[in-house]
Amino acid sequence: MAECPSCNAPLKDGDWTCGACGAPVAGAGMAAAPGAGQYAGETTAYTAAGVPAYGAAPASGGPGAWGPEHQPRPAAAATPAGAGSSGLLKLVLVVGVVAVLAIVLVWFFALRGPATTGEEFLGAWTATTQQGIATITVTRDGDAFAVAITGNDRSQKVTVPAHLDGTDLVITMDDFSQMAGEGNAEAFKTTLQALAGDFEMIFSSVDATRLDLRIVGTAPSGQDFDETIPLTKDATGTT
Repeated sequence: MAECPSCNAPLKDGDWTCGACGAPVAGAGMAAAPGAGQYAGETTAYTAAGVPAYGAAPASGGPGAWGPEHQPRPAAAATPAGAGSSGLLKLVLVVGVVAVLAIVLVWFFALRGPATTGEEFLGAWTATTQQGIATITVTRDGDAFAVAITGNDRSQKVTVPAHLDGTDLVITMDDFSQMAGEGNAEAFKTTLQALAGDFEMIFSSVDATRLDLRIVGTAPSGQDFDETIPLTKDATGTT
């Protein structure tokens, strides 16, 4: 027979209180009622060992509630993996691309040399204009080119230095001024511009037997001009 835990008086099955001292004795003679020992509304979950499950807490506060230190902690905001290294990688790639581009441009504009050897300009060429027929002979000594221009009168002949510019052979006012020598170059250039204006002669290869001579510039009057004269190679021309 069960006894009262307070006064050791005998208890009958089904007693809720001690008949001697009146102390509550629930569970002494029968299973405790569901939820006994909890506050109203408590829904604490227990493990199989009878221990409140981690993180479980009564719906309302009170004894037995798990404190904040026992509650599941929210996951920290995730930092994108390698965010810093990714930015550094992009910077390195950009710098690399710029470096390669700079190397290519230096090679293209400075190191590659002229876009042609100038062989296609060498020889004697005939130009037919409204003023008659003229002969142009292009020669080369090493890297230096010379263009001899002869008018209808064979005594009218002048030889001018020329230079390669990309795929063209060009004669500029500075090339003309070299005819007078270094000491007189500027004075000669000024005199020539006063008489003929500021111009340049551009030879472009069309094919193995044809050149285009383009004369472009500004006349002494200030009027711009741009004229193209076709040249035909002389089969007996000098190379």
